[in-house]
Amino acid sequence: MANTIASLEKTSWNNDKSNLGEILKTTSETLSTQVSASEERANRAEQRAIQAETATMIEREWRVSLQQKEVKLKEQIANLQTYVQDFKSEVQKNGKLKAELDRLHHQWSEAQRTLEELGIQLSESKLKVSELQEKERRQKQLLQNSTILPLGGNVMNSTVGAAGIWAPDSICTHCTACKKEFNLTRRRHHCRSCGEIFCNSCSDHSLALVNENGQLGKPVRVCLACFASQK
Repeated sequence: MANTIASLEKTSWNNDKSNLGEILKTTSETLSTQVSASEERANRAEQRAIQAETATMIEREWRVSLQQKEVKLKEQIANLQTYVQDFKSEVQKNGKLKAELDRLHHQWSEAQRTLEELGIQLSESKLKVSELQEKERRQKQLLQNSTILPLGGNVMNSTVGAAGIWAPDSICTHCTACKKEFNLTRRRHHCRSCGEIFCNSCSDHSLALVNENGQLGKPVRVCLACFASQK
């Protein structure tokens, strides 16, 4: 029985030893699997951490870049606002200069017309002086060549509708007809018939006058009164 018991114990020990080996093997395999899984999870976690850190760095760099761009854009906006203000100032200056240029151009045009009118008046005055000198010369010649007049005879020198002597510009500051004051735009005009000074509105008619030879000349400027008296 002792041998039998020893044999049984030995058999039981061998069985337990075999089972324990399988258990240990299974446990080892399980632990290995768990370690592998843990390492894999650790690797994935590390990769996610690296990715998160990389994303954080990228986001930080992106924010820094955006801040730098924002600063540059603010500077550009400030420069553009300054440019707009300067441009508005230049536009206002150009507007004032244009208005001043238009005013000066208008004055120049009026002065040009005045000079042209004065030139015409000067030419007409010279022509008038020449005509008067010629008339005086003819009258002297007629007096020298004339015979003795009959007793009680009269020399008739009536030139109805002939041109009169012009009044000087310096003595007339207002229109003879409407009494409006002369200025840069309201200029003086002589009536070629009576010789008085009128504005353009009061002397805008034309009439052919009789010259010293008793002939009608070309139509010239006359006032309303002289125009009405000859109609």
